[in-house]
Amino acid sequence: MPEEQVLGGRYRLLSRLGAGGMGEVWKAVDELLDRPVAVKLIQPERVDSAEAAARFRREVRLTARLAGHPNVVILHDFGHDADDGRAAGAVFAVMELVQGRPLTEVLRESGPMPLARAATLASQAASGLGAAHAAGIVHRDVKPGNLMVIERGSSEGTLKVLDFGIAALTAATRTDRITRTGQVVGTPLYMSPEQIRGDQVDRPSDLYSLGAILFQLLTGKPPFRDPNPLTVLRMHLTDAPPSAATVRPEIPRELSDLVTALLAKRPEDRPAHAEEVRERLAPFLPPLRPSPAPSPVPAPALAPTRPYTEEAPRRPEPETAVHPSRLRELVEAARARVDAGEYGPAAEELRALLPLLSTALGKDHPDTLRARRREAYATGKSGDHARAVRGFEALLPDLVRLYGPRHPETLAVRYYLATNAGRAGDHALAARTHAGLLPDLVSVHGEDAERVLSTRLYLAFELGESGEPGRAVESLASLVPDLARLRGGDDALTLRARHYQAAYLGHSGRPEEAVRHYEALVAHHTRLHGENATRTRTVRSHLAQWQERVRR
Repeated sequence: MPEEQVLGGRYRLLSRLGAGGMGEVWKAVDELLDRPVAVKLIQPERVDSAEAAARFRREVRLTARLAGHPNVVILHDFGHDADDGRAAGAVFAVMELVQGRPLTEVLRESGPMPLARAATLASQAASGLGAAHAAGIVHRDVKPGNLMVIERGSSEGTLKVLDFGIAALTAATRTDRITRTGQVVGTPLYMSPEQIRGDQVDRPSDLYSLGAILFQLLTGKPPFRDPNPLTVLRMHLTDAPPSAATVRPEIPRELSDLVTALLAKRPEDRPAHAEEVRERLAPFLPPLRPSPAPSPVPAPALAPTRPYTEEAPRRPEPETAVHPSRLRELVEAARARVDAGEYGPAAEELRALLPLLSTALGKDHPDTLRARRREAYATGKSGDHARAVRGFEALLPDLVRLYGPRHPETLAVRYYLATNAGRAGDHALAARTHAGLLPDLVSVHGEDAERVLSTRLYLAFELGESGEPGRAVESLASLVPDLARLRGGDDALTLRARHYQAAYLGHSGRPEEAVRHYEALVAHHTRLHGENATRTRTVRSHLAQWQERVRR
């Protein structure tokens, strides 16, 4: 390709950075926005069908949702240029230009890494993958060559996942050729068993690949090795992986167990999501900045007992600075109190720790954000729902900015915000939050997922309580059949939805219909529980109330 070629009338190619299985990567300048970019020219045979081209466009559009995540190389644009000197034209992707090295090179130089650095890099990879999974994106080709390490500014390095949206084409072609012809395309060292078999590939496949990488970070070698690539594929399918702690005895058992869990043959036996991986890696992360020795004084005694605000927290005096590892211990102790049901004391302890966490780790650090979520959660469970709402409302914009709206942490906070708003009496806020949450839950979990069904029920309830019983009835008219189909007519959630349906029919000006629904519901409860059961008597009392209104 001639120098100074311009693609799409906008991207001027300056110098070739490298080449690989997908094509060439060029340093370029976006002349419209006057910024440096990386342009990947994709081999025409990768997108030589309408189906492949459609898949590429779909993946790239999804990838745009990840813009701004610190552990993702942003994909800015894509296009097709017929004037590049090739008969077929150039299919290209435009990405953030990152000044770093592939993890492949770092591993080649380092061998087994210190535990803290290995945990840090793997945690950052899990962060990028988790954000993608929450947005409905599966990478499908997680390997060291697709992980970029930026080594300035942090002793452990900053890691970014690249080739989201592009890897789908590589993985689809690779799996198809392996299963049809036995030909290995690319490296098999990090491929999941389901990908090798040609089964449907989903988020657990990315986590398996991350487990193989974490094994290599810790031990210096991938879990399965052989000169023959097909033998490596067979080992992924049939052989138990070696224990990382057996290869390197100083690896803690909990860290070795995480690697083993990630490398489970069955997807359902692996960690549930990338956020769980990050939580299990957290105890092995290093302090993020030099710090004095751990303070013997408990942090809550050092911190002002006030709610977290977005204002910059006051730095503790030097003599009261608390080591990050000590802060994490105190957070875990407060979390244990939450688990034990001691919500009020736990909320106070976490509230006192938040300014120290923000100072020591940074306000955007995952540990700080999780502590804010747990403080608001414990506050709500203690009965102070209005204060919990304020905490979740302050936290939510930060999670959306850092992780996107569909990350597991963001989804959890949106749910807690809605439930606490309803319990605080702000049913309109609760309804708005549930309504906004619902389509994202459907996208992540599917229409029939438990979380989706319960959120639909809560949305209907909050609509009814906020003065919109007609909209509640409309929602319940489709929800009740879905619950009966998926959970059965005798399920408690199905019966509760029918109860709401009857009540909001009456409140929307249709009392005769409410009576008919309650009559059917009383008969159902009588059959299930007997006519003198508490639940039966409760429904019967509602029936009597609406019968009285009809007689008036």
